[in-house]
Amino acid sequence: MPAPYPVKKNWAFRITAVLLAILLTLALLEFIAWLLLHKKWPRTASIPTNEWVSLTGHGRRLKPNLDFEQMFEVSNRMVHFRTNSLGFRGKEVSLEKKPGSTRILVLGDSITLSPFLPEEEVYPALLEKILSEAHPVEVINAGVSDVGLEEELWIFKETAYQLKPDIVLLGFYLNDSRPPWGFENEYYRLPPWLIEKSKTVEQYSYLYKWLWKRFLVKHFMGRTAAARWDWRNEYVKENWITDKAAYQNVIKEASMDFGAAWQEDSWKKIYAGLDQMQALAQKHDFKLSIIIFPVGLQVRSEVYDTYPQQKMLAYCQEHSIPCLDLLPILREHKDQDIYFDHCHLNTLGHQVIAPGIASFLNGIKP
Repeated sequence: MPAPYPVKKNWAFRITAVLLAILLTLALLEFIAWLLLHKKWPRTASIPTNEWVSLTGHGRRLKPNLDFEQMFEVSNRMVHFRTNSLGFRGKEVSLEKKPGSTRILVLGDSITLSPFLPEEEVYPALLEKILSEAHPVEVINAGVSDVGLEEELWIFKETAYQLKPDIVLLGFYLNDSRPPWGFENEYYRLPPWLIEKSKTVEQYSYLYKWLWKRFLVKHFMGRTAAARWDWRNEYVKENWITDKAAYQNVIKEASMDFGAAWQEDSWKKIYAGLDQMQALAQKHDFKLSIIIFPVGLQVRSEVYDTYPQQKMLAYCQEHSIPCLDLLPILREHKDQDIYFDHCHLNTLGHQVIAPGIASFLNGIKP
């Protein structure tokens, strides 16, 4: 009768076999994940959308050839909204410029797009009207709601070389460091060290990346997605108009929105994006220029805080980029009704800034 197989060796063999089977299964799943996902990343599933916005691998875009009317709650107005074949708001644009004319491509977010106002009341259209008094000027509104610098850079890459603008005007807002899928802690609040470790693993594993984004983030998102708007509870109190501590608290609460402009890490991302934009402008012989939209908090408060503006102006001065800070212009009208909310200008607000931007652009030689 043969001697029985040692119990320890038997268990060791079984454990080894199970571990090996798990590793082989994970390897197979990783290969399948890579095969299915490596050409489809970055993730776009969490980006909110509507019937006139499409999602791409590089963020949100307006759908081309739209033509409809819609009641917008922000303005309480029925607005005719149209896009051209390039997916930009307004009339059709020829790829070839008219001889002797100046073409300006305006990049920006919902402040620039302003879908809740008729297109002729928004500052790009007002600029075209003002500037065309001296010589033919075409201003193209390439704004898209809820985008940041990363998406604006991709819009620039995708279309600027076709349109060959003389000037690219970036309508910069204070939350433009926000990625297409939102800040990491916008969807889940986990220890920073765990988030950083996750990022490291994601670089090497498509399977882990998919599991993390689709299951773990989804689990936390329901509890924390609304955190991006927590600051509104403090904003509506309006004690920040005279109280510096209340002002600073709103900025802190808005860290996943305009408050990001008071964080040094955000400026590293912004500067990196602007470096790419400036390099492309120089390569294609466009003149990059920037206008800085403040948050209404800065406009109306007695606390005169220009930290984000100074960060942008310093960069532009160092890189010889024409830049206009709109805060002084808007503060001159702070007692007037120029905003729909904390950042979106109403018709009067657009009328207030348009002449100043036009004068700024007249000083730029393409």
